[in-house]
Amino acid sequence: MGQSEWERVLGTLAQDPERGFNLAHECCGRWAGDRDRLALVTRHPDGSAQRHTYRELFRLANRAADAFAAAGLGRGAKVGVILTRQVEAWIAALGTWHAGLVYVPLFCGFGHDAVAQRLNAAGVDAVVVDHRWRAVLEAARPLLRRDIQVFTVTGADGDGLLDGDRDFAAELEAGHPVTAMAATAADDTAVVMFTSGTSSEPKGCVIPHAGVIALLPWLDHSVTAGPDDVVFTTTDPGWSFGLLSTGAAPMVRGATRVMYTGDFDPGAWLDVIEQEGVTCLTSVPTAYRRLVTAGRDIPASLRCAVSAGEPLDAATADRWRRLTEAPLRDGYGQTELGMVLADLASAESDPVPGSLSGAVPGWEARLLGEDGEFIDGPGRGEVVFRRPPYQLSSDYANAHELWESRVVHGEWFRTMDIVRRDEDGRWWFVGRNDDVIVTAGYNVGPGEIEAVLGSHPAVLEAAAVAAPDPQRGSVVRAVIVLADGVTPSAALTADLQDLVRREIGRHAYPRVVDYVPELPKTVTGKIRRASLREPLVEAG
Repeated sequence: MGQSEWERVLGTLAQDPERGFNLAHECCGRWAGDRDRLALVTRHPDGSAQRHTYRELFRLANRAADAFAAAGLGRGAKVGVILTRQVEAWIAALGTWHAGLVYVPLFCGFGHDAVAQRLNAAGVDAVVVDHRWRAVLEAARPLLRRDIQVFTVTGADGDGLLDGDRDFAAELEAGHPVTAMAATAADDTAVVMFTSGTSSEPKGCVIPHAGVIALLPWLDHSVTAGPDDVVFTTTDPGWSFGLLSTGAAPMVRGATRVMYTGDFDPGAWLDVIEQEGVTCLTSVPTAYRRLVTAGRDIPASLRCAVSAGEPLDAATADRWRRLTEAPLRDGYGQTELGMVLADLASAESDPVPGSLSGAVPGWEARLLGEDGEFIDGPGRGEVVFRRPPYQLSSDYANAHELWESRVVHGEWFRTMDIVRRDEDGRWWFVGRNDDVIVTAGYNVGPGEIEAVLGSHPAVLEAAAVAAPDPQRGSVVRAVIVLADGVTPSAALTADLQDLVRREIGRHAYPRVVDYVPELPKTVTGKIRRASLREPLVEAG
């Protein structure tokens, strides 16, 4: 099925990757001839909204490309971007791709050290920054190894514009000479996307213009978003899931996308879904946990929802089913690969929370044992993928040797993630290689324990890590965020321990249980287990 799937995908594109491929045209320009096709709705906490058709968005992106060219940024120059869920992020992205530049998104929550580290690693020549984070960029400038030009998205009355800055909005209206769309090749770099760095230094994933093709099988077979859909994109475009998986990929299909600029608020999200007629919701498990406890119905316009970032727990999925008929499908991917395992719309049975129904069409997955050999049939090991014709990333900008080490047996890409495949062919996430807990001679996956703990009605979220023990070397430690109104107690701790003991086994039950107000997470919503392996917090 693999090759025929890629042939199908290529037949849906506006460009032939073998003859040239520009991401700005594929996800926006191809639709600009339809003056009424809505591309992006940006909703604000006060209820106001901005609406941009593909035609208008492409026009603004072309002006951004003209402004970059007028500033002397030539083909292949790198443009850092410190923007969030705002239309300027998309004007800047499309403009860089149009001009043959490289887009380097940075999360707006970074401090100046993190910003400087990434700008240096990527070799950035210019930065587009919102006025809210202009001071952070200024604090990073003494640490940079090269001078940069700054384009500032100003606030009211020009707030945030410093001496030497270019006003981004003014540049779009300046009437710069028109630049033709760059004739980029499919493998030319479009994006350098830094990973979230859960357990190591962030790596700059090199994403070519045609990298988006790797996401289309997942979009078509799991999200099932098409030109008539309205997709609520909740993830920040500073990360690949927001910029590419649920950003550029739905635009390739001509869908309308909705962004909300405020902080996460379940009620506000449900209002947006209802008022904009959202048909597809994309988010992380943490958000779904909050939505199902908001005490409101899920709007009837919603026909599907997808989750990614962490395994979807059974309790949340069950509550979702009781609230809506819209299926909630889980997915797994990496910036290096794309979205590669998922609950598929064509699956004969309903999704099983905590697992994934199979590999996305076009992708082939296998298990790799500790001895480096493949495991056939049911088993547990590192999941690896045969490299397809199109992969989201092609290299690490700052760690080429590490990238090369990820390829084994000639054509299989290592994920560093441990999973279990059951007799039905379903895939169950166990944990990162460095997250697996070794206790009394047993290997215990944190994902299994977290799923069981999350099924308890008193538990909102749970994480499992190793804790040192003089007799066993390590024991399982559970870190719990309790549901609203629940307080810690010895009886509750015993109940949670017994639950894991019954569901998984005595070897896996948490001998240490701590209660915390919230779990440490990356900005993409993944549990930062490395932080939890530090000295124990006091039990609540």
